[in-house]
Amino acid sequence: NLGYVNLARHITADSKDVDWNSLKQTVKHAVRFQDNVIDATPYFFDQNKDQQLSERRIGLGTLGLAEMMIRLGIRYGSEESVKFIDKLYQFIAITSYETSVELAREKGAFARFDAEKFVKSGFMKSMPEYIQNLVAEYGIRNVTILTQAPTGTVGTMVGTSTGIEPFFSWKYFRKSRLGVHEEHIKIAKDWLETHKETEQLPNEFVTAMELTPEEHVRVQAAVQRWMDSAISKTCNAPSDYTVEQTK
Repeated sequence: NLGYVNLARHITADSKDVDWNSLKQTVKHAVRFQDNVIDATPYFFDQNKDQQLSERRIGLGTLGLAEMMIRLGIRYGSEESVKFIDKLYQFIAITSYETSVELAREKGAFARFDAEKFVKSGFMKSMPEYIQNLVAEYGIRNVTILTQAPTGTVGTMVGTSTGIEPFFSWKYFRKSRLGVHEEHIKIAKDWLETHKETEQLPNEFVTAMELTPEEHVRVQAAVQRWMDSAISKTCNAPSDYTVEQTK
């Protein structure tokens, strides 16, 4: 039961900041929608139904992170990006938990909820004290809420960067049922068309192969701090990396 927020669609009109109010509303709608999916799903085996209804596990993730940072002038993998990502995903996590508590107050906590065990869990220790207090008092609707999936197909379909990945390349050949054709990433193509005096993209335009493995890992670490379930990230390394370098 996975769902994704397109971060690239949550930027202020002047491209100077995240549209925090818009993002908050989207996250709240997404958590509520995914919780409703649990009840709308036809279960063909009683064991599946009992398992899901006892935990109400959902997986809210994101796509478009790399595009969002390009639009905000932040280089993926930089120290600035790590600070920005920490703030961004903390905001998403807190909003998600606030919403799940609201749902628990409306409809009840998940069946196996144990307030003492849940609040003492590792992830909850990283959450603000007021969130811990809300969960202890009112319960929470979903045992886990946040999962960062790859979103390769979805990101390609809506035309943005996938998951928490950088863009792979500004142009590449894609093979489909219609044959092989060249893809051009719109954000880079648009920038070059409006800056014809140069063929050099600005510093914030960076692809997967231009990043060091350490930069990939730093981004993953910043995101996964605010994931309560699972995370997917590709950390590219040069093909001639030694065993020691990989360690």
